[in-house]
Amino acid sequence: MADPKKTNGVPNSIIDLLVNDIFKKNGINTEEVKGKISNDQKQAIKDLVEDLSQQVDSFLNSSNTKKNSGNDK
Repeated sequence: MADPKKTNGVPNSIIDLLVNDIFKKNGINTEEVKGKISNDQKQAIKDLVEDLSQQVDSFLNSSNTKKNSGNDK
C-alpha cells in the first residue's frame, strides 16, 4: 500500500500548505466549504491532482533523461 502521507511523491503537507494559502488569499473558509462539495466534485479534484502529478513526473523524467543523454557525448 502507498504511503498515505505522500501523493505521487509530493508530501501532503506541501499540498495542504498551497491549498490553504490559495483559500486564504481568496477569503474562503475551509470549514464552510467542506460540507458543500459533492462527491462528484471531490472525485473531479482528485482526478485533476492525479493528472497534474503525472504530468509533473513525466516532465521531470524527460528532463532527467535529456540531462543524462547530454553527458554521454
